Amino acid sequence: MSTTLKSRAKNLVLSNGILLAIIVLIIVTGIIEPNFFAWKNMVNILRQVSVNGIVACGMTVCIMSGCYDLSVGSIVSMTGVFAILAINAGINDVLCIFIGLGIGLLAGIFNGSLIAAINGRGGEAFIITYGTQTVLAAVALFPSKGLFIAGRVPDGLFKLLGTNNMPIYCFLFVAIILHFILSKTQYGRKLCFIGNNMDAAKMSGIRVKLNRISYFAISGLLAGLAGIILCSRVTSSNPTAGLNYEMNAIAAVVVGGNSASGGSGSIVRTVIGAIVIGIMGNALNILGFSTNYQLIVKGLLIILAVALDILSKRVKS
Repeated sequence: MSTTLKSRAKNLVLSNGILLAIIVLIIVTGIIEPNFFAWKNMVNILRQVSVNGIVACGMTVCIMSGCYDLSVGSIVSMTGVFAILAINAGINDVLCIFIGLGIGLLAGIFNGSLIAAINGRGGEAFIITYGTQTVLAAVALFPSKGLFIAGRVPDGLFKLLGTNNMPIYCFLFVAIILHFILSKTQYGRKLCFIGNNMDAAKMSGIRVKLNRISYFAISGLLAGLAGIILCSRVTSSNPTAGLNYEMNAIAAVVVGGNSASGGSGSIVRTVIGAIVIGIMGNALNILGFSTNYQLIVKGLLIILAVALDILSKRVKS
């Protein structure tokens, strides 16, 4: 094997090593359980990962900018609670959707404004969104008192969002729109520039603060949409429904092969990461692993993905 081929193979393993390992696990599970690859099971997996996939698309924007948004799980919970409360109060179901989206958008703008105001980098964004995660989780608990709220959801758009394959269509729609924006527009190029070198972006005349607020606004808006779809599926809300969604979203982004340090990224990779992680979770269920072990696996995947990303950049440099 020539040196060039060896170098390419090494870069491939470093960039996609975890993805390749998960694919091997999936193939082994398919051999053990032939029905694993049945079309019905694949559609069920896509339906299950669609909510996390939507959240992961918003997380991709934040990570590309060099930050993490840890509040998305709490936003998912909070928007679901207030959307169901609005439905039960007799408000029009379409208006309830906009209420949920508006709450998610405002939460994202709040996060972005705080981070932009202090000129925060990745570390500051991590702490601030961790703080808002705690606050928003508490806000979701107050009206529900920590209990499920059954929804009197009428037939209409709100109910339709969680019916049949509609969550999958919403996920694909969000992914296509964001992919176009990030790969084909000036906005996407500015995002990568800011993620690579925020100071240089400022000196070049880019309105860095306004752009950074918009990144968290997108993340909050999509987390709000995910919360609406989630409670629409079960026609009820759970104040802790979004627990660990931030970890699942980060896992989808980095396992898909996106850089964990920002400056580059792809929605396509995130979609692949979300789907592969969903299939992996299904495979672990079939192999008899409990939820606790699955959380350990996801945590280790994130650590390994970040380590491989750092090693890949060192090799390239």
